[in-house]
Amino acid sequence: MDVQTERDQIREENAKLVFDFIRDYIQVRGISPTFAEIGAGVSLSRAAVVRYVDLLEARGYISRIFNVPRSIRIQREWL
Repeated sequence: MDVQTERDQIREENAKLVFDFIRDYIQVRGISPTFAEIGAGVSLSRAAVVRYVDLLEARGYISRIFNVPRSIRIQREWL
């Protein structure tokens, strides 16, 4: 496996971890997690969480209101 393929695989695995954490957190608590809570839950820095949340939003898995805390929502088709 080349380096780029390995990076892509790690990125996809981390994106799935972030998505699963957000989905499970909302199901259990009824509100979305903060970026700090996501980072602590999946062992990523806040900066990395921001990148993955942006990626998930761009792919249509989640939506959120910019600069509004706890505004992440899972899109219905991914519940």
